[in-house]
Amino acid sequence: MIRVLLVDDELLSRMMVRSLIDWEKEGYCVCGECGDGEQAWSLLPLLRPQIVITDVRMNRMNGDELVRRIAREYPEICTICLSGYDDYKYVRDVLKHNAIDYLIKNDLTPDSLLESLHKAEEVLKVGPKIKKDENNLQALRRQFVLQLISGEYRGKEAFIERDMQVLSIELDAGRVIPVLLSIRNLEEKINGGTLRDKRLVIFSVCNVLEEIIREEFQGLAVPLEKNEILLLISLNGVVSEQKAGEELRRIVNRSSFCLDKFMRLEGNFHIGRSGALTEMQDGFQELENRRRNEFLGLNKPKEAAANREYNEGNGIRLEEEQKLTAALKQGDKEALEDVLEGIFREIYEKNTGRTGCSQLFSDLIILSLSFCKKQGIAYEKVYRHRTGVLEYVASLEKLKECREFFLQLFGAVLAENGRLENGKDYSVPVKKVVSYIHQHYREGISLVDAAENAGMNSSYLSTLFKAEVGTGFVEYLNEVRLERAKECMDTSDGKLKEIIDRSGFTSYPYFFSLFKKKYGMTPKEYQKSRK
Repeated sequence: MIRVLLVDDELLSRMMVRSLIDWEKEGYCVCGECGDGEQAWSLLPLLRPQIVITDVRMNRMNGDELVRRIAREYPEICTICLSGYDDYKYVRDVLKHNAIDYLIKNDLTPDSLLESLHKAEEVLKVGPKIKKDENNLQALRRQFVLQLISGEYRGKEAFIERDMQVLSIELDAGRVIPVLLSIRNLEEKINGGTLRDKRLVIFSVCNVLEEIIREEFQGLAVPLEKNEILLLISLNGVVSEQKAGEELRRIVNRSSFCLDKFMRLEGNFHIGRSGALTEMQDGFQELENRRRNEFLGLNKPKEAAANREYNEGNGIRLEEEQKLTAALKQGDKEALEDVLEGIFREIYEKNTGRTGCSQLFSDLIILSLSFCKKQGIAYEKVYRHRTGVLEYVASLEKLKECREFFLQLFGAVLAENGRLENGKDYSVPVKKVVSYIHQHYREGISLVDAAENAGMNSSYLSTLFKAEVGTGFVEYLNEVRLERAKECMDTSDGKLKEIIDRSGFTSYPYFFSLFKKKYGMTPKEYQKSRK
């Protein structure tokens, strides 16, 4: 049995990974679980895992730091990274330190997990020094390119020449042009196939592109992430910039034609500037900046904002999530659009690129899915594209397109929920109170506060609220807080006191009593039942 260690600060994520496959039947055993990188690092000598599957973002020690340490101190251990963050920055960091694979949690399937485990098993068979067969050669070339664009080779011309010779890479190290290809319809092409099917298509595309380039010039094509392929092209013998531009356009046009005609694939090509391989990090960053300007719809470049992420990479803010949920529940289209417009206005004003929006867009999709599930709304009624929603959003290249998509998606969710809630046609004052509760339930709000917000007398509002909603203000507020507390228990392994505080309760005995009355067990009993 091959020993596998699971590292993730979310209990539900570890449970999800454990439940995907029959570990013993497949020849593996889970030798332990850890809630953060520091704990895993300290237990490596005791547990002696051969494979470590780790989340990237965790408290205390991040997964990327754990991967770095393992690569340095335990090169015989294979690492596989999992994350909810489809962000190339993290992919680059872990892969350049010999991680076997990087998988997105939302896309994780038994097939994709097994494929990564089998890949790690093959590496274990030959030891830390990987054999240079054709498949591993492709992986090593990819790692070489990832190190180029991350700045690992800056000022190290001799190392570049050495590694290019070892990896049989033919390029003019002093003059290379990066070209980034984003494939728009890959998911539609594989039509529900496995991760292996997807990689086979990507591998075929790389082969086709390299053949086109090498007919007259030198070049290399390697897959990145998010259905992207990076081309490195040397136009040997082409001196003038005008001629170089013409040759590049010819290569791009022919590549686009062949992908469409022979593989039925559609893609967007982004051309960078010519430069030395030692400066490829700058060249790739400029290419990303150009893509950001194209994403934002700018004719002239704005001041560079390298690696800027929406909300520092933390995705949607809590208050934004609360306001969107409240607007959906109350059918308030104006409030819904105000929140979304504010989000996209901030993206534009802060010059945030497409990659910097990845976690935000993922959170918005998950929010829409979660709301539909809770309300009993069939998702196909609000999302009607053939490809999966995550892949479809990843294919959108313009901020305007993303804005329009999310406005339409949440508008459809709101409309469908309105049809299901047609028996709950609250008056305007009651709608205001319900919305106020959902936005401020974490605070010490009262009926008087809600009445002032609605511009009404508190006594009259209390009577009106109970008549329309069927329960009193305090009872409704407690229901919202209890629901939030239960959601926190379902989705995290946090301490009970923190969950109570986040839910708006100030008294543990009061919360304990309400929770047991509603769910038939104590909060601690409920937490244990989720493990």
